[in-house]
Amino acid sequence: MQLSASTGHTITGKTQKPYTDLGNRGLIAIPALLLLVSVIYFHGLYAKIAVSIVHILCVREIINAVSAVASPIRGLSYGFAAALFPAYEFLGGQSAVSGLLTLCLLLVFLVLIICQRDIMDGLYTILTLLYPGMLFASFYDLLSVPNQRISQFLLIMTFGCAIVADTFAYLGGSAFGRHKLIERVSPHKTVEGAICGFVSGALFVFIFGSHFQSVFNVHLNKIHYIAWGALLSFFSQVGDLSASYLKRWFGIKDFGKILGPHGGMLDRLDSMLFVAPIASLFSIIYL
Repeated sequence: MQLSASTGHTITGKTQKPYTDLGNRGLIAIPALLLLVSVIYFHGLYAKIAVSIVHILCVREIINAVSAVASPIRGLSYGFAAALFPAYEFLGGQSAVSGLLTLCLLLVFLVLIICQRDIMDGLYTILTLLYPGMLFASFYDLLSVPNQRISQFLLIMTFGCAIVADTFAYLGGSAFGRHKLIERVSPHKTVEGAICGFVSGALFVFIFGSHFQSVFNVHLNKIHYIAWGALLSFFSQVGDLSASYLKRWFGIKDFGKILGPHGGMLDRLDSMLFVAPIASLFSIIYL
């Protein structure tokens, strides 16, 4: 039994060892990668429905994790996830999403009062609305860019950065890792791995952006890709560490098992959830 970083929650079983067979991990990740490619390629309504379904799966995983310490209001958690896409698509984008979130917050307190539920049930229900809830709204931003080619460019840049940074952080940490990054949050992550992930993710954005932007009808100064790459790569790792923090808080190794040794959907999307809002903001400012 291992105590979590700053709470009394425990993590059962043995400490997870780093995977040594990257090839096997890659094979298991193929279905998830195919789904990602299909979302980018087919785009449109198909992509938004796929994102909505994945969102609901992620909510299921976070609810299961929360259930270890509280009893979230499942109806509101699932209801927000199911209503997020229709609200965004048909009622006014992010303003409608903000209205939906506000309504759900009001309903949380209404349920707490009427049913005399514990305050922690309400707070953890709100957590599911914000994480992964509100972060998924940024995916709809990227999919709703009027020019589909530019939207695909943003999606490739964003998701590609997260995947490259995560992969090279793992490889760099396995090969050169000597110094723990934040051991109380994620015992296997190292400073060397984080540097490899950051540099590789930033390089991907710069190289892909500066060399392929004209293919997608984008024309920006290369300096923008340096800044964008640094931000995306940095927040990609913040997303990974945030998921690790939550897992240790709830005393679990993975959010789910749908992807085998890769864990659940949230375990694979943790970085992407944090880079999507950054990419959305970038598109608003520069595109």
